[in-house]
Amino acid sequence: MTEKEALKKLKELTRLYQNVNGNDVKHLLHQISTSAGQEKAGKLLEKIESDGVLAKVAFVGSHTTQGLDNITRYEASKRNLNIQLFTGGFNQWNLLMLKPGSDLEYFDPDVTVCSLDESIIYQHFGDRGWSTETLSYALDEALAEIKKVLTVYTNRMATTIVLHTIPMPLYDWKAVTNYREKQQVSMLWRQFNQNLLNLHTTLESVIVLDFEVLTQDVRETRDPRMKHYASMSYTANVWQVFSKEIASIVASIKGLTQKVLALDLDHTLWGGIIGDDGVHGVQLSKAFPGNQFFAFQQVIQRLQAQGILLTIVSKNDWDNVKDIFTSHDDMVLSEKDFVQISCNWRPKSESLANMASRLNLGRDSIVFVDDNPFERELVSSQLPEVTVIPLSQDPSLYIHDLLIDGYFNTMTSTDEDHKRLEKYKQIAKREELKEDSASIEEYLLQLEMKLDLFEVLSAHIPRITQLSQRTNQFNMTTNRLTESEVAVISNSESSSIYGFRLKDKFGDNGIVGYVHVKKEEHRWLIENFVMSCRVFQRNVESEVLRLILENAKSQGVSEVIGNYQPSQKNKLVSDFYQNNGFEFVDYGENSTCWVYLFKKEIEKVEWIQLTASEEGMSV
Repeated sequence: MTEKEALKKLKELTRLYQNVNGNDVKHLLHQISTSAGQEKAGKLLEKIESDGVLAKVAFVGSHTTQGLDNITRYEASKRNLNIQLFTGGFNQWNLLMLKPGSDLEYFDPDVTVCSLDESIIYQHFGDRGWSTETLSYALDEALAEIKKVLTVYTNRMATTIVLHTIPMPLYDWKAVTNYREKQQVSMLWRQFNQNLLNLHTTLESVIVLDFEVLTQDVRETRDPRMKHYASMSYTANVWQVFSKEIASIVASIKGLTQKVLALDLDHTLWGGIIGDDGVHGVQLSKAFPGNQFFAFQQVIQRLQAQGILLTIVSKNDWDNVKDIFTSHDDMVLSEKDFVQISCNWRPKSESLANMASRLNLGRDSIVFVDDNPFERELVSSQLPEVTVIPLSQDPSLYIHDLLIDGYFNTMTSTDEDHKRLEKYKQIAKREELKEDSASIEEYLLQLEMKLDLFEVLSAHIPRITQLSQRTNQFNMTTNRLTESEVAVISNSESSSIYGFRLKDKFGDNGIVGYVHVKKEEHRWLIENFVMSCRVFQRNVESEVLRLILENAKSQGVSEVIGNYQPSQKNKLVSDFYQNNGFEFVDYGENSTCWVYLFKKEIEKVEWIQLTASEEGMSV
C-alpha cells in the first residue's frame, strides 16, 4: 500500500462516524513516511473515534509549535494511543505553567511538552549588545527562569514534562569572527544544555531530549523564511523526530511499552538462506556485506541486555539452523539469549499467538521483525495487535528501522528488567510442569511457592513504580503512580503500599505486585491492587488479599473497600472482589465499589507458604 492509498483509507474512516479499532488504524499509519503525510494523517485522525488508550498531551512553547500536535497524534496512534491535545498560544509557556487556574491546568495533561528556542536566552541581553560576557549572563538568567517555572508547575501538577535542549543558531555562531571566542561561545552554550539535561536530578518528572542527537539525520532543522514569517523556530522535520519520542514517553506512562522482539532468521539475522547456503555460506561477518547483519545482531543483543525478551519466529527446520549459534565465529546472539524459539513451517501468526499465550503476555507487547513483506502483511492482518516493523530492503537500514520509533523505551529500568529473560524462561519451565501434572492442584503444590508481603521501602520504589506504569491486565483501577508519588505514599501515616514477592522451585519471581491502601480509623480503602502477569492463575492475589484483610482486622478495622475501574485490558479482574467475599456497594463514576465486612474469613491458599520478610515489616 502506498502513502497516498493509506491516506485515502484514513479519509474514508473519517466518514464512518463510528468507533474504529485502533490496531486497524495502526497498520495504515505504518505506510506513511513523509512529514507532510504524517501531519495530514494527524489531522484526519482527529476526526476518527478510536478505541485506543486515552491520554492527554499539552504543547506550550516560546515560539510557534504549529504542526507538532498533529504529527504527535499520528505517532501516538501508531502506539494505539487515543490522545487529546492542548496547544498553548505563542510564547505563553511561562504564563500557562505559572498561573494557577490557567487553561493548561484545567486541561490536566498526562504529559506537558515545552518547546523552547533561543529567544528565552536572547531576551536577557537587553541593551547590553553581543559579547561572550553578555551571553554567559543571559544563559544563566534563562536557566534560572526555566528552573523557576518548572518547579512551580511540578509542585502544582502531576504531569510529566518534556523539554529539549536548545540549539545555538548557526548564524549567531558564524557572526563571531574570532575562533578563540567561537570556542568559548560553544562551550558556554553546551554547558547551558548540559544543565538542562541535568534537571531531572532535582525535578524528577522532567525529561529533557537531546536536540543535537535526535536531529543529526534531519536535513533542515531551521527555515529562516518561516522564522521571520511565522516565528517557527524549527521545521516539520524536527517535529517528525521529536513526536516519536513524545509518543514513546506517553506510551511508557500508559503501560504500552513493548516487551518482546520476535525475529525472523534468513535475510534478517544473516544474509542468505541457511538451508541453501549452509551455516558458513550466509552473509555474517565483520566485513561488508556481512557486517550489516553483525551490527544488527549487536544492537539486538544490547536490547536483550536491557530486558527486552527475544524470540525466534522462523519458517525453517531447526536442525538446519541450530548449528549457526555454536559454530559460526561471527554469530553475536546465542541460543540462550532467546526466551522461546518457534522454528517450524506453521504460519508465523500462529507461532506468535502461541508464544504470547505460553508466556502469558499480551500480543500488543510484541514487535515483529521480518524481511519478507508477505509474512509481515500476513501477521498484520491476522494479529493486528502485534507491531510489525516495515523493514527496509537495504540491511544497512535495519538498525534504523528497529530503533527509530522507540517501541521499547521506558521511563526507567530496574534490576527486574535485567533479570527478565531468566524470569520468562522460568515461566516456560512452569508451563512444562503444568502439562506434565495430573491436575492444576498437583501442579500448584509442586511449585512450592513462598510468598513475602512487606511494606514498601525506598529501595522498592523503582520496581513498584514500574509495576504501576506497565501492568495492564491485573490492575484494578489503572491509576498510575510516579516514583515521587510512591515515595510520598510510602512515608505517609494515612496510607501504605504493600509489595509482595514470590519464589518457587524454579527461582525468584521478584516483586510481582503491590496493594495501595488508604487507612482510616475503622475503614481501609484499597486504592489499587496490581499484580504482574508472570504469576497469574496461582491464587497469589487471593492469599495477598487475605493477609491484607487479616492485618486490617487486627488493627480494629470493620470494613475494607475496594474499587474496580474497567479499562480495555483489565476485564480479567472485574470479579476479583466478588470472588473473594466482597459485597457489591454501588456503581461509581466509571467504576464499581465493593466492601468486605468480615462476615466470613477468606480461606488460606494451601499451596502458598508465607515467609518472613527480610526487607520490611511483614504483615
